[in-house]
Amino acid sequence: MSDDEKKSRRPGKMGRPTTEDALRLTSHILKSARELFFQHGFDGASADMIAEQARISKRTLYARFGSKARVFEAVILDEIDTQLRALEPSGSDEPDIASRLRVIADRLLEWLLTPRIASMERVVIAQAVRFPALAANIHDFGYQRAVQWVASILAHANAKGELSLADPVFAAEQFVTLVVVAPMRRAALGLSPPAYDEAARDRIARGIDLFLNGCRPREADGCSA
Repeated sequence: MSDDEKKSRRPGKMGRPTTEDALRLTSHILKSARELFFQHGFDGASADMIAEQARISKRTLYARFGSKARVFEAVILDEIDTQLRALEPSGSDEPDIASRLRVIADRLLEWLLTPRIASMERVVIAQAVRFPALAANIHDFGYQRAVQWVASILAHANAKGELSLADPVFAAEQFVTLVVVAPMRRAALGLSPPAYDEAARDRIARGIDLFLNGCRPREADGCSA
């Protein structure tokens, strides 16, 4: 066999993983870890369990994330980002402010009032003291994005004279807390079913009415929000 033939038969060196391969592996690990965290909680889901579920070595897991706490944070933020990107409003043809607010509330609560998210919320609440940075990231990453969506709707309605608001962002914070956060927290605590059923929809409709009754124009000064 000639030298050229020997060279041609030598196996080539394995190249470094592509960016696409790396993203695919990260997504796979997060999916595996998500199932375990939501089912067993943070303490009940070990790094060994996550590695086994993802069919990778624990060394690979730590090389990519550094710690189980980082995996947990990545799981929660990925869940929020994936869902909010899919739910982000692109405008509404609804004729009145109540209908426009109902559309965004329906979108958010059809996602949030599920057993899956109730489980996630319980795990996050349980770990909030241990990982305060995670709680802050969830607030900025999830809550504030929802507030921005609502604030945009309120500001538009304010400019049209449908509402009388001194601060649409502050008003949006009150709306999200009343209409979105409160029912999600009730479901996580087991005080109501984790489902956007008829009772939940009725409660949301009354919450929107209450909010708007405080923010519509009056003969005197408008809502101070």
